[in-house]
Amino acid sequence: MNTFFKKYIVAVGLGAASLFSTSCSDEFLEVVKPGEETTDVYFNSEEKALASLTAAYSDLKDYRWGWGYWAFNEALSDNSVYSGSDGDHSGFDQLKTFTPPRDTGIILNTWRLNYRGINKANQAIDGISKMDESLFSSPAMKARLLGEARFLRALYHFQLVRVFGRIVVVDGTVMTPDTELTQVEPEVAYAFILEDLEAAEAGLWVKSNEGLELGRVSKGAAQAYLAKVNMYAGNYADAKAWAKKVIDSGEYRLDSDYANIFSFNGEHGVESIFEISFFNSSEEGSAFTNNGNFSTLFMLPRGITYGFGINQPSSDLAAAYDAEGDMVRKEVTMLSTERVFEIELASEYAALEAANISGDADAIAAAEDAVEEGKSKLVFDRTGYYQGKMYVSPSDRSQEIRNNGNNMRLMRYAEVLLLFAEASQRTGADGEAAQALNELRAVRSLGAKNLTGNALLEAILLERRLELAGENDRYPDLVRTGKATKLTGWAESNKYWPVPQAEVDITQGSIQ
Repeated sequence: MNTFFKKYIVAVGLGAASLFSTSCSDEFLEVVKPGEETTDVYFNSEEKALASLTAAYSDLKDYRWGWGYWAFNEALSDNSVYSGSDGDHSGFDQLKTFTPPRDTGIILNTWRLNYRGINKANQAIDGISKMDESLFSSPAMKARLLGEARFLRALYHFQLVRVFGRIVVVDGTVMTPDTELTQVEPEVAYAFILEDLEAAEAGLWVKSNEGLELGRVSKGAAQAYLAKVNMYAGNYADAKAWAKKVIDSGEYRLDSDYANIFSFNGEHGVESIFEISFFNSSEEGSAFTNNGNFSTLFMLPRGITYGFGINQPSSDLAAAYDAEGDMVRKEVTMLSTERVFEIELASEYAALEAANISGDADAIAAAEDAVEEGKSKLVFDRTGYYQGKMYVSPSDRSQEIRNNGNNMRLMRYAEVLLLFAEASQRTGADGEAAQALNELRAVRSLGAKNLTGNALLEAILLERRLELAGENDRYPDLVRTGKATKLTGWAESNKYWPVPQAEVDITQGSIQ
């Protein structure tokens, strides 16, 4: 497979790794050594431009970025329970009830890792912009690389504004710690993100372009996020228009096999618009630079596998699937405890079946004991379900616990259809909205919903929940649609998280 991220274990980078070189530990700092290339002379070939861009992608693979992504976007919602050990569970309860210390690690890491990614993207943008087109294999290549970098800068800002609200928009490389920093309101941040995405879209290549390695940003990814960010900004007509561009492109279609989408065979498949690629290798690296998907380690069942048993789907989500009779998506999304036993104890169950066939009472008793002993290894099961979309079966599971090679899906064609449906309904085009909704439901073997007005909108929002559960959008959806009040402890004052106190202190109050 010609997959970009399958080729790189750790991206190379230039310069400071975070927004403020004084705001992070030494781990984030890079000191220029005598004889090393500076950014002024580094950008002298297409290869160097690609290396700089690779660095901008790399923070998406840092386990702390992924942890913050699913913890803030999914685990805070009614879709899941953080779970894990008693310590893990009680520690996250402070976030779940919106009462955490200001410098809780996951809050601090989410701020810092996204700004680190922004700074790397800015380095790539600043450096590549100054390069002569003759240094590239074609003018289109320079435009594409700039487009990828601007998309990544927009993506990191998008996660920040959804979590923190008032953020610092950084549109160039921060070179000195005394650079003036100003927070902006969310609507200003959204305008900047949209400007970046539009500029990126113009230069990016379509997914089917043979020269675009899988794993890199495509034109469709920029268009899909333009639809999504415009939805958050309340620009519904623009959201509809950009979603329509993706639909009309012919680059994507719905996969009739829902389970296949999240399998290894389904990586970068017909529905895939943007996903983070991981790979399994014998070299695990550190927790921060591992090759594989650390989020899988978080979410595999605890005790019966080497996983931590965190982010378990909730009984509330199960009830939502049951109410719709939506068993196909439920079984893919929510791996029941019994199904875990069937997979993890396959050999024990096979031995029990053989013993039952033989009729040997001693063999049957021994096999039953083995099954029960295996079941007892599962600990801290708080809901009876695990994240099926992140689960890796024993036959595919990495020997290196951080290196499971399953990708993380960030944007799929199904979501674009739902964005189009929602934007259409919000702009008075109920017919188009219902058609897009029912197109998706038909492929998922569900009946059509012939609704209009608010009932149609509610059906579309429910469809988002059931289609995208476990894909880290539920909590922001609840906030943007005014439904977060259903969550225990949530109030309007909890809409955004406070900037980590360490960042407030280090900027001497210029960030509030």
